[in-house]
Amino acid sequence: MLALVDAGRPISVAELARALERQGFCIAGRPGKVISDALRWDVRRGRIERVGLDRYRRGRLARSTLHRMRQRIAGLGHQGPGRQGPGHQRRGHQRPGLGLDSDAA
Repeated sequence: MLALVDAGRPISVAELARALERQGFCIAGRPGKVISDALRWDVRRGRIERVGLDRYRRGRLARSTLHRMRQRIAGLGHQGPGRQGPGHQRRGHQRPGLGLDSDAA
């Protein structure tokens, strides 16, 4: 989602997938479906807006939420090889993720 926020314009799911790959994440399964499914959670909460088929843009996002998201992503770099991506969470906590794993193994 940070790639979408930082873009400052509507972007496609394919662009989001490429941005995640550049950050060192590998998307499990079909990238377009996995990303669209994960974005649906944020669309319902107004953080992301769907502006067309396969295109999304930033919605209402509190600065504190954005700060926590950036801190969480920054913390992933300290976990070393084999780290889990932003979609990895303990069962039963928070929201469904992107099913991401780092390529850094």
